[in-house]
Amino acid sequence: SCDQDDIGFFDKYEDMAYSWDIDGVGAGGLRTGILGFAFLESPGIPTDGIDNDDDGLIDEKRDNQATRIVGPYDGIADLQKFLDWYSLTEEDLKQHWDADEDQDWQDGNDVNGNGVYDEDEDPGDDVGLDGVGPGELNYYGPDEGECNHKPDFLEGYGCEPNFAFTDISESDMLGLTSFHLFEHPNPGDIPFMRHDKECWELFALPALVEFTGQVTNLIETFGSGVFPLYKGRTERISMSELHSYEELAGLMSSEHSAPALFQKKRIVQVIYESDYRFVRPPKMPTLKAIPGDGKVILTWDDVADKLTREPMLKGINDFEGYKLYKATDKYFADAEVLVDMYGNPIGKKPIFQCDLKDGKKGAAEFALINGEAFYLGNDTGIQHYFVDEDVENGRTYYYGLVAYDYGIEGLEVNIMPAENNLVIELDEEENIRYTGKNVQIVTPYQQAAGYIPPSIKMEDKTSLVGNLEVIPQILDLNSVKPNNTYKVTFSVDTVGHLRPMAQFRSKYDLLYVNNGFSVYNITEGDSLVYQETPDKFPMDNLLYDIRGEYWYFNENLTSDPFEGLQITIHSLKNTAEFDPERSGWIVGDAPIQVVPSTEESKYFPWQYEIVFTGEDSVYVSRVTSTKSIKNANNLLVDENVLLGQAFNFYVINKSFPDSNGSYEKLDLVVEDVNNSGEFELSEDNILVGHTFKFGNNIYWGGTVFVINFRDAVALNRMPKPNDVYRVDFKRPFIETDSLVFTVCPAVEMAKEKLKSSLDNIKVVPNPYIATNAMEPAVSNPFLNQRRRLMFTHIPANCTIKIFTASGVFVDEIKVDNPPDKGIVHWDMLTKEGLEIAPGIYIYHIRSGKTGEEKLGKFAVVK
Repeated sequence: SCDQDDIGFFDKYEDMAYSWDIDGVGAGGLRTGILGFAFLESPGIPTDGIDNDDDGLIDEKRDNQATRIVGPYDGIADLQKFLDWYSLTEEDLKQHWDADEDQDWQDGNDVNGNGVYDEDEDPGDDVGLDGVGPGELNYYGPDEGECNHKPDFLEGYGCEPNFAFTDISESDMLGLTSFHLFEHPNPGDIPFMRHDKECWELFALPALVEFTGQVTNLIETFGSGVFPLYKGRTERISMSELHSYEELAGLMSSEHSAPALFQKKRIVQVIYESDYRFVRPPKMPTLKAIPGDGKVILTWDDVADKLTREPMLKGINDFEGYKLYKATDKYFADAEVLVDMYGNPIGKKPIFQCDLKDGKKGAAEFALINGEAFYLGNDTGIQHYFVDEDVENGRTYYYGLVAYDYGIEGLEVNIMPAENNLVIELDEEENIRYTGKNVQIVTPYQQAAGYIPPSIKMEDKTSLVGNLEVIPQILDLNSVKPNNTYKVTFSVDTVGHLRPMAQFRSKYDLLYVNNGFSVYNITEGDSLVYQETPDKFPMDNLLYDIRGEYWYFNENLTSDPFEGLQITIHSLKNTAEFDPERSGWIVGDAPIQVVPSTEESKYFPWQYEIVFTGEDSVYVSRVTSTKSIKNANNLLVDENVLLGQAFNFYVINKSFPDSNGSYEKLDLVVEDVNNSGEFELSEDNILVGHTFKFGNNIYWGGTVFVINFRDAVALNRMPKPNDVYRVDFKRPFIETDSLVFTVCPAVEMAKEKLKSSLDNIKVVPNPYIATNAMEPAVSNPFLNQRRRLMFTHIPANCTIKIFTASGVFVDEIKVDNPPDKGIVHWDMLTKEGLEIAPGIYIYHIRSGKTGEEKLGKFAVVK
């Protein structure tokens, strides 16, 4: 740090040197971390008869060929050290090839003995010199050494996994052999780089020396040696730079403990010793941000879902979910709120997280860092959008999206889930030079004066049988395709029928659900642009009924974005249900009661109309059998049904007109409530249902609803001729239903709207006092404050002139925004680049398109 109070130490077992600030306080009072450098791979000496890496093996090599199979204990010099180093038990030892000293090469299982590993066979490590086996990325077929049941290695060409030069632990590595700390600038008696001999001795001679002098600005040296480097021989050196936060008391103790740093070293060592197959986070998604009025709309692609592969898990897709981070500064500092059990910062808190519904949820407790676990999510399901409404217009926000995996449990060291990095590169003035594709910088804003955004025009929906509410909406103004027409169709799954056998049921007897939908762009040749099915859907848009074994729409579902659009569907709890809001009098107001059947009505969820006439016998019952007739409470009333009765009304099914536009009439029977044997309108119920014909008889197919006129008779308010009562249900769409809508283009400059919108222009903040939240933060104390004042609701193309109260011209802002953007920031500098003085200022805005003008004022207080 700037106080020159650094100190360091070493750990021979971890082959690591590390250093820290002695009081943990850095520049500007910020907390400091710890920095470590570790040898992951260092030169070995295979001829000195010494166990240099302390793993229980002596003089192991990485360039020897496998010649014969030896016993489980062969080659082991110290059994306990071997078991401890490789995390094995004695039962794990096995016969192995002599050149596979650490016994980790795994033979394959060629079950059918055909000399190749088929799709359902495990190749183990016996994958040939290219190191790639069946089912892995870049596998193009068998190569030399594959399926020969022997570890293969050819210098300069290739090697199988867990053997020879891909097996780091098959080397008697020296590791960390020297460590020194000394002052800088150094006193004359301390060796330094200007003396070759002393420099050689400093790095090369085995000496791990703890610093005991006065803490100041120190130079740290560490090395690995000495080893012979013969002509033509390859020695590999690999290092890792590690960072963590540690408890200062532990660092300053006699053990100089750094548990988080040591754990990271162990993890990266396992990764390295997995034969250079590094743990990979999922494929990086591409984030897109669309500014809105009081909101930011964020969308991303699905490459992480589809294309992620984990080399340490044999190339499987281990993608688990997404986290979205948000900040108001370029360093994402205000998102860094997660801490470990010592209070050390360890990560960012997301504003949104979604994960696969795969049972992997909650804390990944198998891989703790200082007591803190990675949160895997709560099985929410995946989506590819988020709308952030917790924003202020004119303020700049930084968003970062990361995809993460579910980690690796069961290796020598468990590996916590990995996520993508967030990259924002700044120059010396903290201007942004580069951002990663998963980072977006966005400023929400009010719409420009005179701008009318694109809209959705729905086609006529009266011909649809289904009546769920479907709402297409515009999500991304910049991605929509104006004047394009879309068609939405629906997938249907039949759940069952009231009457199981087809010959004994009405053709309208159907219990069904929607289990998906598709969107086609009609303008572009009916191309499929979006689809949801039981195999692929975002979040919990589809639910599964375990008892019925079918998928169905959730009550409220929202699609992922497509072509700048999004669809919301307000559906049902499951199957069809009575809709009291759509039911009732169309014409008339008599106090009749209409009650749907509690059970059978859902099998006939259509739209019906009860039409009253002046004819007493406009309809006569047709059913010839009372078998299986039930009332509204689902109770059999076979013995209490009166057939052949005449009525002055009829009931039609409006959902399915025939080719002539006519509607089928439902049958009507009387439930003799008081067992009088007579039809009494003031006492009895009228059952309304569908029928089916079998042979010469007409049978009851199911009760849809029941009508009673008791209140109407008592009050003498019977329905009149031409009165119509509607009975309707909330029901899914059928396969022939299609919803059509068109995207109407934006109007970039509506003159009449521009005139009325100019009164909405504001200066924010007004008055300006010292600073405001729109101004970007800077961490460099040598950089000046970057002042901002915002004009809102302005025309997208206009000129703003600013004057003092006495009329002195101060500055001019030429605005040439995108058509929808209605704000501009002013840097509060004069036209000469000088800071303005406190006072009252006058602004004049003139539209570049229409010449409309607006005058106003604002105040500045410093």
